[in-house]
Amino acid sequence: MPADSKSKVDLLVYPIGELATAIASDEPLHGSEMATITRTNDAAIAIADGKFVHCGPAEDVLPLVELKESGKQIDATGKLVIPGFVDAHTHIVFAGNRANEFVMRCQGRSYQEIAKAGGGIVASMNATRKASVDELVELGQRRLSKMLAYGTTSCEVKTGYGLSADSELNMMRAIFTLIEKQAVDIVPTFMPAHAFPPGVDRKEYLRSIKQDMLPELAKIVKEGNHSSKRIFQDVFCDEGYFTLDETRDILQAGLDHGFQPKVHADEFENLGATALAVELHAASADHLLNVSESEMELLASSDTVAVLLPGTSFFLNLAEHAHARAMLDKGVAIALGTDFNPGSCHIFSMPFIIGLACLTLRLSLAEALTAATVNSAFAIGLGDKVGQIKPGYQADFLILDLGALEELPYNMTSNPVSKVFKKGTLAHQN
Repeated sequence: MPADSKSKVDLLVYPIGELATAIASDEPLHGSEMATITRTNDAAIAIADGKFVHCGPAEDVLPLVELKESGKQIDATGKLVIPGFVDAHTHIVFAGNRANEFVMRCQGRSYQEIAKAGGGIVASMNATRKASVDELVELGQRRLSKMLAYGTTSCEVKTGYGLSADSELNMMRAIFTLIEKQAVDIVPTFMPAHAFPPGVDRKEYLRSIKQDMLPELAKIVKEGNHSSKRIFQDVFCDEGYFTLDETRDILQAGLDHGFQPKVHADEFENLGATALAVELHAASADHLLNVSESEMELLASSDTVAVLLPGTSFFLNLAEHAHARAMLDKGVAIALGTDFNPGSCHIFSMPFIIGLACLTLRLSLAEALTAATVNSAFAIGLGDKVGQIKPGYQADFLILDLGALEELPYNMTSNPVSKVFKKGTLAHQN
């Protein structure tokens, strides 16, 4: 091929021991599709202007590319290269911690018992309300830096620990600032419907969410100069939290302002929230430890992604985990998230979550990789941009100190990430 017809690239990663990625079209991968991934030995990837240009066997890629004078080549001999992880469910913006609750759970107290005793979400509310926006931003930056070091290049971030108009909106302001201040792509989710604040009338809090908070957020978004193009809204629909009718009313009010629904669904009890998520075309229904077979079938025939959080059931020491294999048999699209938060899951490592998904959810390695990249990206509205190593996609990828994909869950308690690239630029090196 003549030199002038080759693609001029900024970065060439070659040689690569193994390149592994799931490949989707314009929708998440469902059921058995999740087990189909591309694994290539002696591979190469070429990047220009922050996007993948050519990817695959080195013998196919190398004749098509030429490094620019300022370009660089990275040697990944004997290493594993995969897409950057997409964490589909986090609560990283909060103040304080709830380490004492972990001790209580170790002594046999349940999540619900701890909440009734004044712990849980409300305990985080007190510390978060006292924190300024700048303090929330600083805390969020620290946590995002840890996540980036473990390979997370995109994530969703929820509010939900302020439980008042001022505090919840300050959490959103902190998230908007974090979008601009650090490398990880963030998708914001507004979640004042995480719990009912103590001492506030239930009807009054519901009114405040719908008539005060949502309109004010819409105004902030319209007048702001932040770069977030999509904002989600979430509700914790479960026994002791928000009823199905309350969840519907809140999500519909959010839709009226252009906020796409998500639902904390069927974590402890089945109230019908998963069916509601599908009805409202929610991007995802999350947790799903108690989802019914009929609701699995509804999910399978929809574009609503099931976001499973094995770190939470592990951290809460629950006897049961989400029934992922049954969901896959029905044809559901499954994604993974850490659920990083101050109380029920203080885990930020996606490699650890992938290991748990293989152990406790019984996902195959290919299914777990798909769930942590492609499907997680679709669950947070970024499926057309990240989660895959293929031409035209944003060049977010990881070089791991592993010889093969099988070693990823095998080494789940360590950090296998050597280098993290974001938009084709080195964002972190361990």
